[in-house]
Amino acid sequence: MRIKISFLKVHGSSGTVPLHHQKIISAFLEEVIRELPVPSNNYNFSSLKGTSKVQAGQIRFLSSKVSLVLSAPEQEFIQQLVDKIFEKRLVSFAKLTLVPKSFEVIPDPEFKTQMKYVCISPMVPQGEFMTDEAGNLPEATDPRSHEFSDMFYDSTLDRMEKAGFTEEQISQFAEFEIIPDPVYVQKIADTHKKFARIYKNNLNQTIYGYLIPFTLHAHPQVQKFVWECGMGLFTTQGYGMVDVVGGVSGENPSDD
Repeated sequence: MRIKISFLKVHGSSGTVPLHHQKIISAFLEEVIRELPVPSNNYNFSSLKGTSKVQAGQIRFLSSKVSLVLSAPEQEFIQQLVDKIFEKRLVSFAKLTLVPKSFEVIPDPEFKTQMKYVCISPMVPQGEFMTDEAGNLPEATDPRSHEFSDMFYDSTLDRMEKAGFTEEQISQFAEFEIIPDPVYVQKIADTHKKFARIYKNNLNQTIYGYLIPFTLHAHPQVQKFVWECGMGLFTTQGYGMVDVVGGVSGENPSDD
């Protein structure tokens, strides 16, 4: 189940959050979740969305409306989480103070073996990195490589197994391929930009995150799991939320 919460920015709030602000949202949600009777190990959430501009490593929200998308396979969990958020008069993320205003349930798309997605929070294909003796990080994985797709396949099937899918079910999910959007890939290559950015997980460990549109070839049940639970690693920390191309979950992305 996926729900989009709309907040109103409090007048007088500077309206700024760090460019990479998943840790701030995660800390807030963890505090709320501790009050819930129904747990979840598979929830996921987006970055904050709204009309904004980037200034000196900060996102300044220009619009009065800011949104956040929450998702989990357990309907009871996500409904109780939203109810708890709306019990709060004010919600603060760094220097952005918000009032919960409304929410909408986002209907599931039709899950097919081929679906096109955009990222509404960064996808993380592999675990944390350590620097070498010279203080350098390893090169990020090229999203056009088979290795890139394989890492997401491994993490997705591992998470599905932990979520309770049987060995027989998982044996049906061998078809899995991520194909990055060729127009996006060419644009990045032409401008000599990097495909990945450096982020920090909740333990302040260095990770690579990707914000790329892509096509996923996979079993419809895998597509549903990715939609509800996110793609890749650190999904309960707000990484790996995707939306179908043309969807309403992630309008006005603020961190691209």
